[in-house]
Amino acid sequence: MKRHTNSVHLGIKNHKCTLCDFKTTQKYYLTDHMNSKHLDLRNHKCSHCDYVAYKKSNLTEHINSVHLGIKNYKCSQCDYRAATKGRLKIHMESVHLGLKDHKCSQCDYRAATKGRLKIHMEIVHLGLKDHKCSQCDYRAATKVNAIIEAATKGRLKLHMESVHLGLKDHKCSQCDYRAATKGRLKIHMESVHLGLKNHKCSQCDYRAALRGTLKTHMESVHLGLKDHKCSQCDYLAATKGTLKIHVESVHLGLRNHKCSQCDYQSAHKGNIKQHMESVHLGLKNHECSRCDYRAATKARLKLHMESVHLGLKDHKCSQCDYRATTKGSLKIHMESVHLGLKNHKCSQCDYGAATKGRLKMHMESVHLGLKDHKCSQCDYRAATKRRLKLHMESVHLGLKDHKCSQCDYRAATKGRLKLHMESVHLDLKDHKCSLCDYRAATKGRLKIHMESVHLGLKNHKCSLCDYRAATKGRLKIHMESVHHVKKS
Repeated sequence: MKRHTNSVHLGIKNHKCTLCDFKTTQKYYLTDHMNSKHLDLRNHKCSHCDYVAYKKSNLTEHINSVHLGIKNYKCSQCDYRAATKGRLKIHMESVHLGLKDHKCSQCDYRAATKGRLKIHMEIVHLGLKDHKCSQCDYRAATKVNAIIEAATKGRLKLHMESVHLGLKDHKCSQCDYRAATKGRLKIHMESVHLGLKNHKCSQCDYRAALRGTLKTHMESVHLGLKDHKCSQCDYLAATKGTLKIHVESVHLGLRNHKCSQCDYQSAHKGNIKQHMESVHLGLKNHECSRCDYRAATKARLKLHMESVHLGLKDHKCSQCDYRATTKGSLKIHMESVHLGLKNHKCSQCDYGAATKGRLKMHMESVHLGLKDHKCSQCDYRAATKRRLKLHMESVHLGLKDHKCSQCDYRAATKGRLKLHMESVHLDLKDHKCSLCDYRAATKGRLKIHMESVHLGLKNHKCSLCDYRAATKGRLKIHMESVHHVKKS
């Protein structure tokens, strides 16, 4: 009884190891420690795996817990089960009481046992991961680690089961997420459904649920460390997981996550969530501080700030002077302008767009007549803010920065200058009227010709006489030349 009281209740451990700081209450415990840890006298081998124990009792415990799943000691506060009282005690102290007395000397990590602290030191600070996956280049610090995983599944084993065998037995009760361990499921619940992200970045307002995720953010965003290079292009990723998503979505075209309300598909569940919130729910919570633009994500707001307000467009076209903010935008430009790839066809006319977004804009403005952006100085209406801005600058402010090299014509956009060059100086008019020999440089001009000449539609009436014009431009010319009235 005295021995029990001294060791358990008073914590008196008089027998110290001469090779490390291990202390115990009994000599035979010290002998066991010396033989197993320092002399490695482990002769009892498991017949199911490569585990070797110093004593038969340890081997029996290993077989019962790992291979037979016998865990007779249940936690009174949760559904955790342990193979021994000692492990249950460690669980109670670390999980429910928050007792983690072993502090890392190099960071603020704290562990409930010396064993966990040792594993932390080897993995995080020494980078020791000696167990390699036979199917990929994943490396783990342990094969079977009874200290880290209560179910005594090693990290390598967990990797094999979750990644290569797809075994994820722990299902989220609020969504279809599945995890390989209870710990990962808990992290998912806290970060996704409860919004608990306690690790804050010191340089921006980013928050993470895990220290590792915060570390990845610091290295990739603030230090620019992206060590995982794509073998098929110059894309660099901060993690193997991000690189894998890139390869599957960009090079293999694998997009397994589908929107339930439209045909949008993505390689990542997170993108589906963002799509649902921004497109179908209209949730755009990130507001620009310099204009009324709103974005669904911080990343898109950052792109907007860099491209619109800072003018940062680092991706240059190799065939013309076009510059883009992102590689994706440059790719779309290359395919649509230089390769002529416009795979999104309008169902009501022969219009082709390079992206679904542009096709949607075409449908709304041309076929549905939706032009929600009204000019404050005239009755012009535009389908997008950008077109309204162009109208304001070219019509009301007279800003036409793109000058023709062969005449004094000036245009508000490169596109209009290109049209001028092709139609006036190169005489390229590919759109022919089916009723006469008239040819136009654009479909829009051909449409105006059809309506005014062959259908007699002239909807723009002069307010001072009975003159009617097919376009506002012609009405403006009439007003200035005949009535000497200049409209802004």
